[in-house]
Formats: sequence, C-alpha cells, structure tokens
Amino acid sequence: MASPESFFVTRTMQAVEVLAFQSCSAPQIADVLRVDARTARRLLNRLADEGWLTRSEGRTRMYSLSLRVVALAAHFAERAPVARAAQAPVRALHDRTGATAHLTVPSYRSVLCLAQRAGCADARPHLRELVPAHASAGGKLLLAHRGAWRESVLELPLERLTDRTITDADALREVCAASAEQGFATEDGEYRPGLQGIAVPVRDPSGEVVAAMTLVGPDVMGYRSAVAKSAFEVEEGLQAS
Repeated sequence: MASPESFFVTRTMQAVEVLAFQSCSAPQIADVLRVDARTARRLLNRLADEGWLTRSEGRTRMYSLSLRVVALAAHFAERAPVARAAQAPVRALHDRTGATAHLTVPSYRSVLCLAQRAGCADARPHLRELVPAHASAGGKLLLAHRGAWRESVLELPLERLTDRTITDADALREVCAASAEQGFATEDGEYRPGLQGIAVPVRDPSGEVVAAMTLVGPDVMGYRSAVAKSAFEVEEGLQAS
C-alpha cells in the first residue's frame, strides 16, 4: 500500500498534467484522479498557495497552471539530456530521408515532441507540440513499453481523429503487444490523413524506454533501419552525458 506521502506526490503530478491541457475545478480534477473532491481541493489550494497554480474567484473556482510551471517546463524541455542528445540525430535523419523526423516522450495521454526537423514550417508535430499517444507511431511505441502508463491512457475514451484511428482499447493493446515484440511501431493515416509514421525505442543507460524516434511522411515505412540508427545515436549520447 502506498504511503500518504507518495499518494500525495503522485496525485499532485497527475493534477499538474491534467491542468496542462485546460483549467479545471476541484470536482473535475477529483473525477480524473478518482479521489474525493475535498482531497482534490486541498491539493489544488496548496499548489496555488505555493505559486504553482492560479485560482479564480467566485463560487466555482477554476485552477490553472501558473507561469512558474510554464517556465520550469520550458527550461526542462530545452535542457533535458534526451532532448540534447537527440538534436543531431534528428537533424541527420531528416537530411537522409527528407521526411519529418522527431523525438517524443510520454506526457499524460499524449506524447511531447522534444526535438524536430522538417522541410516545411507546417509539418507536424511542431517542437513541443502534444500528439495523442494512441494515434501516433511514437505514442504507440511508448505505450507498448510502458504498461502502467498505457493502462492509464486506456482508462478514458480514445478520440477518433481520422477514420483510421484506433479507438478500441483492446485493439490498441493488441497493437502495442505486437509493437513490443517486433521492436517498432507504425501509424498509417491515424493522426493525419495520408501520412505514415514509423517509430523505434530510445533507451536510457539502464535499458528503460524513455523516448521514441519517429519518422513521418507520405511513404516512410522503408526507412526503419535509418530510424533505428538515429535512435542508437541518441542512446550513445545519453551514455556519454
């Protein structure tokens, strides 16, 4: 059984993740975290008193992330070891293939782009953009290797982004199991019509999958070895850091 301290820390971080997407009331946070509304309100008020959240006035108080959190997140995203290690490999992968190359990490029910190189300004995802995990190659790759996170994502309904998006939880579990076995994940028009994606894992020195190296474009399935080479280069960078 988790200690009260670890319970509070875990729920605090989950609340911050939820608030990264939109402002919420204490009952809304309580519903997502599956805790009593009084517990959620106490947690949120403590964060607001410490300057991590802003709190509206009125009968229904809404909570939002403060600029203190935004500044902290931006600082981490820029200086995170995996983000620094990925810069050159991502650029080289794009140069070799002409497709959009990027590296993503888990973020609540999405994946966050920490490094990106593309040939045009409107290529997605943009740097530091969130992409639904269930609809992207990188997201499915990370879901395949992070079981607890996968189940937390599948607890809520999955959004249909195109007519090819997988929204059935059991079907996605099967896809993730196959991805874990074969060592890569793909997408085919599931996030944006007409675009394919292929992703391979990036592991830290302990062997944990911490990120996904992904290539996205109209026809990229034949570049698996190039993506794997770039992922290996990131891992070498993490070893050296």
